[in-house]
Amino acid sequence: MILSPGKRQRLNRLFDPRDGRAVCVAADHGWMSDPTENVIRLKPILEQVIEGGADGVLMSYGTAQRLGHLFHGREKPAILIRADWMNLPRLGASNVSNILPVVNFRKRATSFARDALAMGASAITIYYFIGYSDEFEALNIEQAACYARECRRIGLPLIIEPMAVGGMVTGVNIAEVLIASARIAYEIGADALKVPYTGDVNTFRELCRVAQVPVLVLGGAKSDHPRDALEVVEEALHAGAAGTVFGRNVTKAKDPKKMVQDIVALVHGGKTVDEITNPLHGQRIRLGTVSSRCTGCHICLLACTGSHNGGYGHAGARLRVEHRSFVEGAPSFRPVVCTLCGRCVEACPTGALHYDGRGIIRLDRDSCDRCLDCQKACPFGVVFQDQDGYPVICDLCGGDPQCVRWCKYDAIIALPKRRTTKEEIHVA
Repeated sequence: MILSPGKRQRLNRLFDPRDGRAVCVAADHGWMSDPTENVIRLKPILEQVIEGGADGVLMSYGTAQRLGHLFHGREKPAILIRADWMNLPRLGASNVSNILPVVNFRKRATSFARDALAMGASAITIYYFIGYSDEFEALNIEQAACYARECRRIGLPLIIEPMAVGGMVTGVNIAEVLIASARIAYEIGADALKVPYTGDVNTFRELCRVAQVPVLVLGGAKSDHPRDALEVVEEALHAGAAGTVFGRNVTKAKDPKKMVQDIVALVHGGKTVDEITNPLHGQRIRLGTVSSRCTGCHICLLACTGSHNGGYGHAGARLRVEHRSFVEGAPSFRPVVCTLCGRCVEACPTGALHYDGRGIIRLDRDSCDRCLDCQKACPFGVVFQDQDGYPVICDLCGGDPQCVRWCKYDAIIALPKRRTTKEEIHVA
């Protein structure tokens, strides 16, 4: 890609020249929807974002005026200015969650590229909507072309955000529409793209291939669990993305600094989601429980059965969830798991049960006489017989326990491996 010296210098402020990638945070929601807490408390949130190591922050012109001083310095993130406005978050008569819902979809240019440059911006970002109507798409094309021309004149990078919206866009064709819009944005003159994830690696890889400019995946609505958002980043990077522009998944996070650090570890550090979300990754572990967090959803049972048997249901799960009592009118639950206490190994008369090199209990079926002394010895009652009479014992899913991965409330957790004491056996 041939760029003017000015554009190249400013893109190098955003994209790390060592790997060509960038971690950006979107903080431009305040003028397109209702003022939420992450908008009102934007200054302390951005301070955490900066400490987390973000490469760039997308904001409105007004925010840049008032908070631009936070970005002074060689090591501070680049400023990206949102140069247009739209009312999509408030669109629809049924959208009563907003103070002032709107009926008609509108988009307007709000800032000149030269104003963003004077503000110290390293790039501007604009929308390109496709699929709503032919007239609306034509307006988007015209505005994007005008911005591209102005950005070429002054040496300011242009980031275009294609958005597939409208009655002509369905769940069946949205990936293809986004791929087409990415190429159109390139033809208009985009220097980089900010694009929603298409939902799978193959289609997003094709989008990155046809775009021929750096593609930054956006985060969309806040995920229920940070791991869900991080997995989108990991998949997008595998498909060829050059980084991220995550908004609410960062600004609404319990710890914005930590969330940015985790994304940086993925994008620049080459870490995996498992390494980031599981501090005990690669170490010897055992399972632990926090009963007060258990909601009785039974997702842990489904995850266990599915990962071992490929089926659906609770039969075959190597743990259980007990309904204990009602506390203040609400049901109380307790997950019961194998803690690798070793009582089954000690009770095995033939040595068929043993610990492997990672401290996981394994069964040698050839040595097993199916006496089930192990089942009788288990203090938690989580050892059972399979259809052939052999004992079924938790194997920690080979070191990546799916019950831990799928429990979004952290009622089941991974702990460092050690021998369980007699006292813990009775109270776990």
